[in-house]
Amino acid sequence: MSRPTSVIDNPLVRQTPITGLLALGALLSLVLPSLEISHAGLFLASLVAIGVATLLAAISLWFPRAVALIPILLAVDFVSLALFRTGTGSGASVFTSLVVLPVVWWASLDGRRTIVYSVLGVTLVILAPYVLLPDNAPRASELVRLGITVVVFGTVAVIVQELSRRARRSVRSAQAREDKVLEEISRAADVQRSLLPTSSDGLGDFVTVAGTCLPAKSVGGDFFDWYRTENGIAVGLGDVMGKGVGAGLIAAAVRATIRSARTVDDASEALRRASDGLAAEGAGTDVTFTTLFHARIDDDGSLQWADAGHGLSFILRAAGGVERLRSVDLPLGMGLRDEWATTTGTLEPGDLLISFSDGVLDLFGGRDDAVDSVAELARADRAPAAIVAALAERAAEVPHDDDVTVIAIRREAAVTEVTEVTAAPLSRSRAV
Repeated sequence: MSRPTSVIDNPLVRQTPITGLLALGALLSLVLPSLEISHAGLFLASLVAIGVATLLAAISLWFPRAVALIPILLAVDFVSLALFRTGTGSGASVFTSLVVLPVVWWASLDGRRTIVYSVLGVTLVILAPYVLLPDNAPRASELVRLGITVVVFGTVAVIVQELSRRARRSVRSAQAREDKVLEEISRAADVQRSLLPTSSDGLGDFVTVAGTCLPAKSVGGDFFDWYRTENGIAVGLGDVMGKGVGAGLIAAAVRATIRSARTVDDASEALRRASDGLAAEGAGTDVTFTTLFHARIDDDGSLQWADAGHGLSFILRAAGGVERLRSVDLPLGMGLRDEWATTTGTLEPGDLLISFSDGVLDLFGGRDDAVDSVAELARADRAPAAIVAALAERAAEVPHDDDVTVIAIRREAAVTEVTEVTAAPLSRSRAV
């Protein structure tokens, strides 16, 4: 017999109505003259027995291995009802119908044999007066009525057993389907994690890169990426509206489309291709929108970036100043305007380019100055891996309902570089 898995399966919950009704019957027998207590000893013994049954129910609740006591508990219930019926008027007792409660409990347990146990329990309650008080036992003619009672309660046991069997089968089927879905979600999460870059090998020595994605669920709608281009590297971070498998599928599609544009020189062109891909995939469906930051960094530090409604990226200059990479362009998938601006600039040695998802805002109370907070963390340790680790540690400590994703890129000094270069101002151009 397995450990109870729900409130209904809780032994103490099932035992409480039996104990409560028997206690109420005892109280009424004491205060109402019309209710007879024909044998005080048996009456008191029934109360002791029901107390033992309640104690067994509590033990089986707190000690999982003691759930095997349930058959004994039910046997004690039948005994207590047999004593109570005999002590409150035998055949004339008005409390005989209480036996239906342990009958239903027995019959709802797994196994056809429980029907037999239920019938035996009812028979025990019905015949107890003939055994315990043979001198005051009901008349033999009462056996016919009592036999009908046994048949009626036996039929109840059969019906309850069948309904319980069907319910258990339905629950097992639903559990199997749920387990299959969870397994598929787990595989999807593994696939999604495998798509994220884990190493910066092959990017070159002019940058150091680190990133992490911490989904709020098994599969998330955030992603980050970096890869080598002809003249340098491309980096990006996207946030699909929503969570779960659907958002994860869209994130994978956007990432794949952006990667397919690695030979394109214009950062905004990569966003346009991703938008076209979403429009094609979403024909006739409700496609959720995606915010996306995409940047290209050449080996000489030249920077170009495009932002589709993301707005959570900045450059932390080597001198400590913060430069927000702002944009008024719309997210992908809105279907309102299919053009995005490309902005150019320079990453000097020691500069940090950091982008994060809106889940990071939750780590700082949802405040608009979260960029300043992230910049402060970066000033404490300018290593990209340290920045990512600090935010991941904060995500583990602060409750959040959204995916937390961050990517950090630091421009390293060239080996032959001996003079400091002043940061070039960013210029903005509209992609055609």
